[in-house]
Amino acid sequence: MAAEDLPSEFDVVILGTGLAESVVAAACARVGQRVLHLDRRSYYAGNWASFTFNSLLSWIDEYNHAGLEPEEVHDWSSLLQEGEEMIKLSNTDSAPISNLQVYCYTSEEDEEEEDAKHLNANQAEGEEPEASEPGPSAARSQSEPTRKKISYAQLVKEGRRFNIDLVSKLMYSRGSLVDLLIKSNVSRYAEFKNVTRILTYRHGNVEQVPCSRADVFASRQLSVVEKRKLMRFLTSCLEETQEHQAFTGRPYLEFLRNQQLGNNLEHFLLYSIAMATENTPTEVGLASTRHFLRCLGRYGNTPFLFPLYGLGEIPQCFCRMCAVFGGIYCLRHSVHCVVVAKDTNRCKAVIDSRGQRISCSHFVVEDGYVGAEHKHVTTSARSISRAVLITDGSILPSESDQQVSMVTIPGEMGGPAVRMVELCPSTMTCMPGTYLVHLTCQSADSAYQDLSPVVTRMFRTPESHDQEGCPSVLWCFYFNMPDGSGLEVEGHDLPSNVYVCSGPDSGLGHQHSVKLAESIFQKILPEEEFCPPAPNPEDIIYDGETCTSSFGEEEREGERGGEGEREGEGEGEREEEGEEEREEIQEEQILQTEE
Repeated sequence: MAAEDLPSEFDVVILGTGLAESVVAAACARVGQRVLHLDRRSYYAGNWASFTFNSLLSWIDEYNHAGLEPEEVHDWSSLLQEGEEMIKLSNTDSAPISNLQVYCYTSEEDEEEEDAKHLNANQAEGEEPEASEPGPSAARSQSEPTRKKISYAQLVKEGRRFNIDLVSKLMYSRGSLVDLLIKSNVSRYAEFKNVTRILTYRHGNVEQVPCSRADVFASRQLSVVEKRKLMRFLTSCLEETQEHQAFTGRPYLEFLRNQQLGNNLEHFLLYSIAMATENTPTEVGLASTRHFLRCLGRYGNTPFLFPLYGLGEIPQCFCRMCAVFGGIYCLRHSVHCVVVAKDTNRCKAVIDSRGQRISCSHFVVEDGYVGAEHKHVTTSARSISRAVLITDGSILPSESDQQVSMVTIPGEMGGPAVRMVELCPSTMTCMPGTYLVHLTCQSADSAYQDLSPVVTRMFRTPESHDQEGCPSVLWCFYFNMPDGSGLEVEGHDLPSNVYVCSGPDSGLGHQHSVKLAESIFQKILPEEEFCPPAPNPEDIIYDGETCTSSFGEEEREGERGGEGEREGEGEGEREEEGEEEREEIQEEQILQTEE
């Protein structure tokens, strides 16, 4: 929408299109609030975004040139009224991506083009290839099957087939995000795929972790005794016992060893099912194990789902719901400052980057727009180390080339555990013949320092040694991003009706963002339901300019009740004719709405 067309008054103005902000926008619009949703970027989702390969290269180029252009300084103080003051927002991201490094390990051009150039160069020098000596392409054809290596030029050419997420997460099938998607009917805007395998890295090998009952009994890496022990332990975990309470505050690993499960099962349960560390308390480890088990079997043999086309689709789905219910969207558009009433310390309006004053009752803002002097952060701000790889094969080849895998790599020498998600082409995130691999861990150093040892150990790169059986890395990049869990929900030096949304956290699920969005919504509208189900299109009628669902459940029940009373009283044909006339009027008013 063009900036000059923006109305001057809204109930809620939201700056930033990350997951939490988008959920708040959808929830507010759903209950009839007038919502203006802005983002200074040219794309949706902020640090939750997904990029095609070409768009990612442009994003990296913008990052490398960020800060080179001087910031424009505007004085909008003339728009203030008596008794008002101004809080300026940051023009640049106060919580930026950092330590970005890019590496390309594949050839710039196709092998066939290189062979042709080499042949042309030889012919130009007057050399003729001997008839008895086969050319490079012939030599390769004799050594089939040899996989043709994908070049950088092919990656760029097929760049639109990639959807590369800045953040790597999975959706628990009984988690808060899936429940919200189903409850609000936002799930109809997206498609999902099961994560098919849970893997772990142990003693230099990648192994599949048996999760479900079928996996346990089909596993060849567990003995019969181990299978029985594992099933008995998983069954006992579902209910809290006195034995569990006795280990409260003690390490989960100590509890597992007390169960005499053996090293194999201890490793699987600690790192791949509870996804814990050696120091995780028992009560936390057991809660994680129960959550894992509860999510099994709802949509497949693993607890996880992944959205097709990447995680960046989820914020956009909630933005779509907001737009359906009247929300207004404007990208490449920001808020310069917040107008505050001195007597009440409440936000009265915002002034956008083009000098328009927009009145609002509530203002929701992404934390990157708020200067550090106004934010309340925990004593030590945390960050996340991320790596994204494009590889030419799976880390655990199988009969199917459509596996989506979740891998846990335990930390070494006290280092952080690394979480790996490997996506196949059927997730619509990479081109055929490649896999997209995401690595994530809590930062101890730069992303490259934290994650490159794992990459060289599990994949073939120029720095690797004796990794002939491993897939090759074609292209990769490393970066650090802020951990959103380090931002406090309360205590910011801001007006009481200004709410700050944090970015992605380091957890595997989405509970942090969904809980934050619900908390903000309840502060804005404590009497309203959070993201109620959207009505069916035939239940929506338009009365003038206002969209309502007046023919909802209550009126339909009233009509049914009225019909029952009329039948019981034996009313005649006149009421039936009047009812038919009313139904005809109602049918003329109903407008079918489409997605």
